[in-house]
Amino acid sequence: MAWVESYTVNGVSFAGPRFAIESLTDSTPLLRGENLTPAMDHGLRWRRKRMGGRTEAWTMWVSDENASGVRPTTTNGQRAQFHDNWDTVMGVLLTNHAASGYDAPLQVVRNVKATPSSPVSAYRVNYGEVNEQIQTEDYATFASTRFTARILYMDPRWYECSSAGAKTNSTLTASGNPGGTGLMTRMTIALASGTANPYIENTTTGSKLTYSGTPSGTVTFDTTAYTAKIGATDVTGSVDRTGSTTTDWFQLRPNVTNTFSSNVSYTITYTKAFI
Repeated sequence: MAWVESYTVNGVSFAGPRFAIESLTDSTPLLRGENLTPAMDHGLRWRRKRMGGRTEAWTMWVSDENASGVRPTTTNGQRAQFHDNWDTVMGVLLTNHAASGYDAPLQVVRNVKATPSSPVSAYRVNYGEVNEQIQTEDYATFASTRFTARILYMDPRWYECSSAGAKTNSTLTASGNPGGTGLMTRMTIALASGTANPYIENTTTGSKLTYSGTPSGTVTFDTTAYTAKIGATDVTGSVDRTGSTTTDWFQLRPNVTNTFSSNVSYTITYTKAFI
């Protein structure tokens, strides 16, 4: 068998002779939030429209073949192999903890094909969980079954990664196109020391971060954890967002030139996001 596109979940391929995703239905994430008309000239004026979680329905089958695609010759052997395959699938899907570096219990690595003229593998990663009871048909007769697993991704974006799911870092040190197709809000930004009140602003998105004072070393903003540090020292209390027009600490708009303004040299390290 061959798959043009396939998933690996927590390091286990879901495209093989033992078990596989047969078909997949992807939902369009809902936009959440609405514009507001306040009764008075204070308080909240509006809430940003944002994409909600993404859901997928995986129609899967589990067979009684081994990893080489060979079916045992005896009935007992076939049933034993089926149950081993079943236990492997359920052990992955129903894990109830988020491993180190995971945002949710399931790390889903998607193998896609890029460059239409000469397709090559490219990889995307997201983190989700089973959010509905799994029901299966009776498998006693044929030692095989089909079922549907519904997966919820809290973050609707997929991120560029290696085949093992390690996110691929990209950097910007000047105005430029960050790539991707989804708004990027997770990154680290390093501002050089030696200048009073160092800042960085993305005039394309309206994001602005300033360190109030003269830093003794490089200031590193972590927009995922909402922290700022100089070395190991937490200086989050010195972060000033005056002039910022976004609820995120910083945003990169995909696939267009982002124009940055700063009074120091800087490095923005991020992962390309895709919808």
